[in-house]
Amino acid sequence: MIGLITTIIIVVIIAFFTGFNLDNRCNINLLFHTFQNVPVFVTILVSFAAGIIVAIPFSFGRGRKVAAKKIEKIKAKTEQAVMDKIHADKSTETQKDAEEKKSAVDPADSDTKKK
Repeated sequence: MIGLITTIIIVVIIAFFTGFNLDNRCNINLLFHTFQNVPVFVTILVSFAAGIIVAIPFSFGRGRKVAAKKIEKIKAKTEQAVMDKIHADKSTETQKDAEEKKSAVDPADSDTKKK
């Protein structure tokens, strides 16, 4: 709803600007051709549109770089978590193996060793 109201206000402002500048005209020289008696508001609107068209590729490039950095951070965190999990599992296995070896010792062997 707020977007619709904002759009209506902008369109009304552009309409007033256009209406007040219909009589203001200028010549536009493009090196090889000169446009005669072009309304000023047309010149401004075309310049604005050209600026947007020129800026669009730069905005897409920046978004990709930011996204790539976020992806790299997520990958690094994930890799670190996996490595921590692997190390934790290995230490747990080592402890279990040591306990199994202790319990696997034959009581007969331990008696003969004591003597």
